[in-house]
Amino acid sequence: QAVPSPPSTIVNMEVEPVSTSSAAVAAPLDKSDARYTFDEARLAALCSSAPWQSDPKYFQSATFSPSAVMKMLMHCHSGVEKGLKKGGNPIEVMGLMLGRPDPDTPKTLVVTDVFPLPIEGFETRVIADDQDVVNYMIELGESLERTRKEKFM
Repeated sequence: QAVPSPPSTIVNMEVEPVSTSSAAVAAPLDKSDARYTFDEARLAALCSSAPWQSDPKYFQSATFSPSAVMKMLMHCHSGVEKGLKKGGNPIEVMGLMLGRPDPDTPKTLVVTDVFPLPIEGFETRVIADDQDVVNYMIELGESLERTRKEKFM
C-alpha cells in the first residue's frame, strides 16, 4: 500500500551536491558550494528588513544541503521501519529545519540542517504538545542559539 506524500507549500525544491574533494577546498567556491556560505552583513540586512513578515508567500523555493536531505531520509526510513515492526503502517515522523534566507537568490530559503523530534503520529495527526517534546524543542533551540551562526528569526 502506497503512503501518500504530504502536500507541500514550497514551489521549487532543489538539492545541490557539495564537492568534498581537496581540490575544491583550495579553489574558489563554485555556485553549488557558495550557497552554503554567506556574507554576514548582507544576511543581517535582509533579516532586518524581513520581507517575509509582510508577505507570507515570500519564499518561493528552498535549497537543502545534502546532509539535511540524508538526515530527513534516515528519519523517515526509521518511521517506516518502526511502524512495520509493530505490524502496521509506517509511523508519521516530525522534525525541525534550520536555515536562512539566501541574500544572493531572492525568495530562496537555504535549509542547512534538520533535527528529528521524538514524536510519533498516525495517518493525519501528529501530536506535538507533550511536555517532554516541548521541553526538547526549547532545549534544542537554546543549544542552537549558543553554538550555531544561524539564528531563529
